Amino acid sequence: METEKVKNTDHCALCDLSETNLKLGLVCSLTNDSPKFHNTCTKIKLNICLEDKLEELDEKSEELDFRKSQVIRNFLIYPILGIAVLVGSYFYYLEFIKPYGVISIENGEHYSMNTLGVFLLSLILGFGLIGKAIGPYLNYREDKELLKVEFNTIDNVLDLYRFR
Repeated sequence: METEKVKNTDHCALCDLSETNLKLGLVCSLTNDSPKFHNTCTKIKLNICLEDKLEELDEKSEELDFRKSQVIRNFLIYPILGIAVLVGSYFYYLEFIKPYGVISIENGEHYSMNTLGVFLLSLILGFGLIGKAIGPYLNYREDKELLKVEFNTIDNVLDLYRFR
């Protein structure tokens, strides 16, 4: 595992002796100063804060597992509906807009603004339905990656202290 990326504040975030100071950020309650140590802290106390952090990450993991089924369902349903609306828009265009060209002044034939409005709204709806699937999927993927980074950071800190 990579331990080079572990910052001193990563240690303190798991330590029971850490406190939050509005001016300095995370500080040690023993020194009332920001963390100053190389590689490991000799006074670290990994109990309650570590347990709380692991419980919090476990809850996030369970919530992501629950969201996964919703994301998959949305990813299957909404793009199909969006594509169906877009195909319908295409046929609507072929039937009601394309035959008239832009505006044919010679013979007085033209499509109405309502026809164009329905066509544009159907395009927006089709792309919106596709976006309704892609947005939550990208959010889910980002949340899952952030959770993985948090677990890796904790693992890296615990590896430094040979804590398992």
